[in-house]
Amino acid sequence: MAMLVGTCAAVLMGIVHHYALSGILRFSPHRSEGSGLRIILTFSALLLLHVLELVTLAVFNAMVVENLLPQSFGNSPALFEDILYVTGISFSTLGYSSLEVSGPFRLLLMLQSLLGFMLLTWSATFLYSACQQVWQQAKDNR
Repeated sequence: MAMLVGTCAAVLMGIVHHYALSGILRFSPHRSEGSGLRIILTFSALLLLHVLELVTLAVFNAMVVENLLPQSFGNSPALFEDILYVTGISFSTLGYSSLEVSGPFRLLLMLQSLLGFMLLTWSATFLYSACQQVWQQAKDNR
C-alpha cells in the first residue's frame, strides 16, 4: 500500500513540476533581455519550487505518519521538524539521517528519494539549458 500511495504522490508531484517548469519558461526574460538576469531568475525560481515541493512532501508525510503510520518514528510522536528533516534528506537523495524510521514509511521515503533524484536532475537540465541559451547568445554577439 505504501508503494502505491508513494507512486501516486510521485506522479502527481511530477505533473506539478512539469507545469511549474512551463511557467518558469513562460515568465523568464527572453534572450534579448538581460542574460545574467535570466539565469539568476531561473535558478531562484527552481530553488523556490524545490522548497515548496519539499514542504508539500513533508506535510503529506506528516499526515501519513499521524493518521496511518504513527509508529514510524518509534514510540515517540514525530515532530513536524523531524518529518521535514527526514523528507529533505530523502528528497535530496543523501539518504542518511540521525532519525530512524521504520515500517512502511521507509518505502514511502525510498520513493520520495527516487522522486527527488528525478526532479532535481530535471531541474538541473532545465537550468543548464537556460544557461546554454544565454551563453550561446553572448558568444554570437561577440
